[in-house]
Amino acid sequence: MTISDVLDFKAGELRRSLGLDLPHPTSQGDLREDAWISFLKSFLPSRYAVSKGFVFDSRGEISDQIDVIIYDRHHSPLILETPNGERYVTAESVYGVFEVRPEANEENIQYAMEKIGSVRNLCRTSRSMVASGKSVGPRELTHIIGGLLAKDSISEKSVREHLEAYDGVDMVCAASAMTAFRRSSGEIEISDEREALPAFFYLLLDELHKLGTVAAIDIREYAALALKSFRLEGDCHVD
Repeated sequence: MTISDVLDFKAGELRRSLGLDLPHPTSQGDLREDAWISFLKSFLPSRYAVSKGFVFDSRGEISDQIDVIIYDRHHSPLILETPNGERYVTAESVYGVFEVRPEANEENIQYAMEKIGSVRNLCRTSRSMVASGKSVGPRELTHIIGGLLAKDSISEKSVREHLEAYDGVDMVCAASAMTAFRRSSGEIEISDEREALPAFFYLLLDELHKLGTVAAIDIREYAALALKSFRLEGDCHVD
């Protein structure tokens, strides 16, 4: 079995979950966030957690509801999880956010950009940390990947035009049609239908690799908002 065989199997699972392989796809209102979350969990390294929910910052601001959040499993204090599985994630922990809609079209690309913006506009802290016994200064904040995940899509030409107009969206994956990706140069590249899901798979892994690890959260800023009786001081040190 080759890696292509494995990817084809995973893509088939997602297509079935989205109803794409049925003779008469269901018209239910469920936007299939869970199907995309399961797909992402099936191939992302264990350092990444994937959930739906909200993102919040040290100033008490909260994002819009986000369909898919990719965040750091080890550097994300879980403050709250609702009964239906929505998590509240610290802004510093986030690698990427995605909106899930039935179709990739202008309205939904614009809507995704607004959702992505509600996360990117939050305040993110950064703090020095100890790595391999040595103190390392605060790292620069990483770019938060933002995209749209869908079943179907309008024409390739129209998607390209809308991505050029709504530049807050980095990638669009329409499982039955294409993956469109914005290079750092601003150039838009689009896969063919057959490679829609494999292209998304490799592009997302590559972009996450480029980000490295998110900045260490400065928990003192969150404590200052929540605690009145005392405050946290100082920074990390090596004995």
